[in-house]
Amino acid sequence: MLRQILKAACLAPLALLLCQCDALKPKAPSPYAADVTLKFTPMAAAALAQAKDNIVVLAYFYGDPKPEAKAKADNLGRLVLGSERSGWSNNTRLVHLSGKIDASLLPSIRGEPQLLVSVYSVMPDGSSDDLIACKTWIGTVKGAQARSPVIGCELETGDKDSADDLVGSASDSSGRP
Repeated sequence: MLRQILKAACLAPLALLLCQCDALKPKAPSPYAADVTLKFTPMAAAALAQAKDNIVVLAYFYGDPKPEAKAKADNLGRLVLGSERSGWSNNTRLVHLSGKIDASLLPSIRGEPQLLVSVYSVMPDGSSDDLIACKTWIGTVKGAQARSPVIGCELETGDKDSADDLVGSASDSSGRP
């Protein structure tokens, strides 16, 4: 009798979970998602690895507000649709941006949604260290989706490598710290 009660108690949560299969399905990806490729000079890549620093990718989705929405704009005159901040290991070379934005603001912008992406390094404790200097990418979301933006990084103090020496690796977005 006790065995039957325990068996029922163990199987009940599983049965309830199986009945909720639709709730477990992954949500459709955002139509504003995009990938960003990171490239480092050999000296910058070596310095990040030696310092055991990680990288942070910041993405801002915004638009040029229509006249009636100018009051909602930030101090730079942009209507912010959303932002993402994600941390990655120093050997990551492909970062996926989820593209989560406030779609209710889209009718308030002129033209297409824009994207600004910046990258910086952080020490293992999470504090910024300015070890690397990376370019900032600015363009349309459609442009980022059509061709993955490439963000080049070098040592903050400058390094003897040229932009032609930027290197990638076989790592992908599985490089979260």
